[in-house]
Amino acid sequence: MPRRFSNPLIWVLIVFAMIGLGSYLWNSPQQLISSILIIGVIVGVVYFLLQRSRPAENNKYKKAVKQSKRKYAQPTTTLKKTSSKTTPMKKRKKETHLTVIEGKKNKKKNRASF
Repeated sequence: MPRRFSNPLIWVLIVFAMIGLGSYLWNSPQQLISSILIIGVIVGVVYFLLQRSRPAENNKYKKAVKQSKRKYAQPTTTLKKTSSKTTPMKKRKKETHLTVIEGKKNKKKNRASF
């Protein structure tokens, strides 16, 4: 079973962070909001730049998707228009009557004669 937050050092850091955010919010809430927005913009720009620097993986994935779509694509079927004239119904042939002939099931073969 993994240990979550069992180290006291982690708890001390979390408590100090909560105290710092609380005092920052109490003393200058406008500055707190602006700093959060600035950090968000910086993280967004860095993420965008990192995504643009790795196009090779994305291109390979797109190529594989195209190939699989071509390979497994369902053929498009065109609907045929029904003709307005009626065709006579084909007569069904009568099924042939088949009978099963009972054979000699219980008789064992003489293997020595082969």
